[in-house]
Amino acid sequence: MNEALAALHAVQELDTALLRVARKLRSLDPGTALAQAAEEAARTHAEAAAALHSAEADLRDSELELKSVEAKRKDHSDRLYSGKVTNPKELDGMQHEIEALGRRRGALDEHLLELMETVENLSSREAELRRAADAAREAYEAKAAVTQREEKTLRAEAVRLKTLRTERAALVPSALLKRYDAVRTGKDGVGLACIEDGRCGACRTVLPRNTVLTVRDSVAIVTCEACGRLLCMRQPEP
Repeated sequence: MNEALAALHAVQELDTALLRVARKLRSLDPGTALAQAAEEAARTHAEAAAALHSAEADLRDSELELKSVEAKRKDHSDRLYSGKVTNPKELDGMQHEIEALGRRRGALDEHLLELMETVENLSSREAELRRAADAAREAYEAKAAVTQREEKTLRAEAVRLKTLRTERAALVPSALLKRYDAVRTGKDGVGLACIEDGRCGACRTVLPRNTVLTVRDSVAIVTCEACGRLLCMRQPEP
């Protein structure tokens, strides 16, 4: 292989490596599905927490009302049996009020039992959903951290390869490099193909024997008639 093509081959290898890095960067999973799962888990937990807060507020309100009812009932009972009230009509009214407060107290006792059971159930569910939300968030954060590290490594590798590519490209005649860049732009980033077993290493077309011999024995720049890529002989492994 002539020196110009040898230098260009080194550039092509770097371009191929850069393409691999670019594909890996594009294929990185930022954890989108895990992020969505974490958001859904957080939303579900927030709804459960709100329901628990509402039930706890109802429980506190009912407890306060029960205390108020008990206080009023005791006050009426004390007045009823104190002997200070003698008016029959007033006494009868107080008796009816005490009975009504007693019925209200019974209803509140039953309601409080239901609310306490509801709060207990909601508290268990809230705790379960909180753990699930925490786990979902941690899973997403762990995935995001791994992706960030991978991205950082790949971008650093891309910078290294681009620097090396600039150095190698400086060794290629400018006209040849320009022609190579023009070809690879429309050929999936591959502008130079090595001949492998008499075939173009890119499109796998069988090449005429004269073409192979010309590439092997001369300094002429030859292209594949099928795909238009520049051709070179594969360099022996060091």
